[in-house]
Amino acid sequence: MPFSYSRLAGLALATVALSGCATLTTGSDQSVTVLTDPAGAECRMEREGMTVAIVNPTPGTVQVDKSKNSIVVKCAADGFQDTFATLSSEFQGMTVGNVLFGGIIGVAIDAGSGAMNEYPSQITLLLVPDSFPNDEKRDTFFQSAIDRAEARTEAAVAEIRSKCVDDDGCKREVTLVETSGASEVSQLKSQWAMAKVDS
Repeated sequence: MPFSYSRLAGLALATVALSGCATLTTGSDQSVTVLTDPAGAECRMEREGMTVAIVNPTPGTVQVDKSKNSIVVKCAADGFQDTFATLSSEFQGMTVGNVLFGGIIGVAIDAGSGAMNEYPSQITLLLVPDSFPNDEKRDTFFQSAIDRAEARTEAAVAEIRSKCVDDDGCKREVTLVETSGASEVSQLKSQWAMAKVDS
């Protein structure tokens, strides 16, 4: 029997009925690991002004619902400035499973639940001391932190590419890692500019 859109629609409806309108292939939540340097901070994760998770103390891993909206991670610890970073949500694209088993309806379910979006799986925030004894200490601190952040990003990208089996999937993962790394470096540079020196 030739393929037809009516057969695809029928398959989609059957799949939806069997799934109870759950997401079909990608899942509606994910784990995110929050680290701070140094460890031991309390970090609150907020989305659209609402707390979605708390890590106390760092490091820690939490489950968060996927969404098209970014998550702001705010961390605090005694002797350090409060710091924050943003987990940007990226579109994952349509999976083969959505097309084969869910059709257009399946894709709509994943999009509506946020399952077609994804956050970086890990974020590291540098805790900046309340003040530095001199300019040299401050500059060394931040330059070292930027070098480590860039090295982490390069290592993560290299690992993704070494295990790559799906070009599109790998490109998405690399983009997520690079975006997260660039955001971290940008935040460090902003903190550097505002850092206090005692003398």
